[in-house]
Amino acid sequence: MKQLIAGKKTVLADISLVFVALFWGSNFVIIKQALDIIHPFTYLGIRFIIATLLLAPFFWKRLVRASARDYLDGCLIGLFLFGGFAFQTVGLLYTTPANSGFITNTAVIIVPFLYFLVAKRSPGWWAYLGGALAACGLYLLSANEVAGLGLGDALTLICAFLFAAHIIAIGMFVQRSDAIVLAVTQIAFTGLASLVVAFVFEPTELMFHQPPAIWGAILYAVVFCTIGAFVTQTYAQRYTLPTHASLILSLEAAFAGLFAYLFWDEIFTMQKLIGAALILAGILTTELRPVLAAKINARRAALARRGAPPLE
Repeated sequence: MKQLIAGKKTVLADISLVFVALFWGSNFVIIKQALDIIHPFTYLGIRFIIATLLLAPFFWKRLVRASARDYLDGCLIGLFLFGGFAFQTVGLLYTTPANSGFITNTAVIIVPFLYFLVAKRSPGWWAYLGGALAACGLYLLSANEVAGLGLGDALTLICAFLFAAHIIAIGMFVQRSDAIVLAVTQIAFTGLASLVVAFVFEPTELMFHQPPAIWGAILYAVVFCTIGAFVTQTYAQRYTLPTHASLILSLEAAFAGLFAYLFWDEIFTMQKLIGAALILAGILTTELRPVLAAKINARRAALARRGAPPLE
C-alpha cells in the first residue's frame, strides 16, 4: 500500500514538473511581446521585487534568524541569477523566443564543464558527447545568412553560462546555508540589481506606469514562473530523483519552440529543426547519463546479492 501511494506521489510530482517546464517555456513568448513596450531591466526589477514581497512574509521567521553568511551566499548566487536573466532578457530583444529557449537550456550541458574547473573532476565522455551535439545544434539553430551567431543568440549563450554557474553556486552554498533564505535573497538581489540598472540606463518617469498588458505579463511571470515554479519544484523533488527532475525540466526548450510556433508565428526551416533536435539530443545525453549509471549500479548490486557474475 505504501509503495502504491509513493508511486502515485511520484507520478504527480513528474506531472507538476512538466507544468513548471511548460510555464517557463511559454514565458519566452510573453517576455518577447512585453519587451516591445517595457525596457528589459525595468521588467526584471518589477518582476523580482514583487516576487520578493510576496515570498518574504511566508518565511519571515527564517529570514530573521538567518546569519550574515546565509545572506552573503544568497547575494553571490543572486549575482549569477541576475547576470543570467539580464543577458537572457536583453538577448530576447535580438533573437526569437524559440532560439532563446533552446540556447538557455544548454546550461544543462555547460554545468559539468564548469564543475570540472571548480572540482577538477572530469565530466566524462557523455558530457563531451552532449556538448558536441549541442554545439553543432547551436550553430545550425542560430547561424544567420553571413556566418556565426547573431547578437541575441550570443548574449543568450552568455546567459546559459551564467545560469550554469548559478546551478553550481547553489550546489556549493546550499550545503552550509538555509535553502529558503538563499532562494528569497537571490530573488531580492536580482530585483534590486535590475532596478539599479534600470534607474541608471532606462527612462524612469514611466517605470511603474505600464499598460495593463504589461502588468499581466509581469504577474504571469511572478505567479507561475517564479513563485509557483519555485514552490512546485521544491515540493515535487521530495518524491522524484534530481536527475529525473532535471530531465523533465529540460522540456522547457521544447515548450519554448512550440509556443513560438503557435503564438509568435516563428518559421522553422529544416536547418533550424535539425539544430533544435541536436541541442535536445545533447541535453538528453547529458541528463540521461546519471540515470543510466544508477540503473547499471543497481543491477550490479542485485546480481552481486544473488551471487551472479558481475556485469562487464
